[in-house]
Amino acid sequence: MSSTLAETEQGCSRRDQRLSKRGKIVLYGDSITQMSFSATLSGWGSYLADVYQRRCDVFNRGMSGYNTDWFIKYLETDEGHNDVFGMLRDDDKSANVKLVTIFFGANDASHPELNPRHHVPVARFASNLKVIVKKCQSNYGEDVNIILITPPPVHHDSRLKYQVQRYKEKATGNLERTLSLSGEYAKAVENVANELQLPCLNLWKEMQEDSDLEGKVETDKERFALYLSDGLHLSRDGNLFVGRRLVNVIAKHYPSIAVTPCPLTSYCGNSSSSGGSDLGGEGGIGPWHDEIDHTDVANAFKPKSSAKKIKT
Repeated sequence: MSSTLAETEQGCSRRDQRLSKRGKIVLYGDSITQMSFSATLSGWGSYLADVYQRRCDVFNRGMSGYNTDWFIKYLETDEGHNDVFGMLRDDDKSANVKLVTIFFGANDASHPELNPRHHVPVARFASNLKVIVKKCQSNYGEDVNIILITPPPVHHDSRLKYQVQRYKEKATGNLERTLSLSGEYAKAVENVANELQLPCLNLWKEMQEDSDLEGKVETDKERFALYLSDGLHLSRDGNLFVGRRLVNVIAKHYPSIAVTPCPLTSYCGNSSSSGGSDLGGEGGIGPWHDEIDHTDVANAFKPKSSAKKIKT
């Protein structure tokens, strides 16, 4: 078989695997999720969108300042239900959601006395996570893929510095969010994930233990501060950290929706990249440009059942 014919047949094989419609990835959370589309901060949501180009659309449903109590109340309104669930359905009423990330805790873990407005007791926080998971399964299907993400660690010195910058002489010097509190809520997320048999990305733990930080900062005390812009929210490095770790979790626990980049360019949007079995294999939405014969363009766009092999 000639190399040209082999490449042609490979192109036909990719057509057979092509997606009929894009899947959806939905991101739930607070400001750390809402800001995940930030171009200037290389947001982790945009990182996912890059990985899943021509395979899945990424929908950001992060709500800045929200805790789990407020998010559930939003879901119970017509506006919220339509925004999070109804607007994600196609004409055939199938959601086609491939993955949901649930990323709360940064606000829930606020100190009960210093910030009662955002504080949610840890037991209710854990219960709320289960409610949100159940709502996902009720609206997207019982077998929808879900990943729980813990709040990141809080860096005290950075938070105090930010407090002075924002409030100036009104800064209290008291921390309403702390490393120990965020750790307590991170553990609650991990426990819920274990109970529900769902994967968990434990940022609180992994950011503090990341060996890649060695040599990048002066002291151990400052290590994970690199990942935070103000001691709480993610910096550019932090967003990239989350994006990369999240892709690894997907590959480990949900290989059927993982994307393997081109081995030569590491690009996820060409014919040398491939998706898992639920993403059409080597195919994407529409034929890749190198599957199109310029002498018979229409053939590349025929339904796979009627498309013919290109003769050489």
